[in-house]
Amino acid sequence: MVVERVLGSPLRIRILLALWSMGEACASELARSLKTNYGRLLQSLQVLVQYGLVEERRVGRVRLVRLGGGEIVESLVRALIAADAVLEPGACRR
Repeated sequence: MVVERVLGSPLRIRILLALWSMGEACASELARSLKTNYGRLLQSLQVLVQYGLVEERRVGRVRLVRLGGGEIVESLVRALIAADAVLEPGACRR
């Protein structure tokens, strides 16, 4: 299943959530903020870009990334944020 391949990595989910709050970010800055190495970040970004969840552009040697356009990406990230809030330890369960 494609969704498992794309979202089956905690780092990829963290990238989407970080880009939601950061907007556009330099890939090296994103790696630092997520406390991961640049190579690992690039591997995850490659998958997210391939499926249109993240867009990238280059300005000289700088790789800038941001969430992909479209309602599905926004809906997905909003759902991840909501799920994280509900699943947070100590959150009220029904």
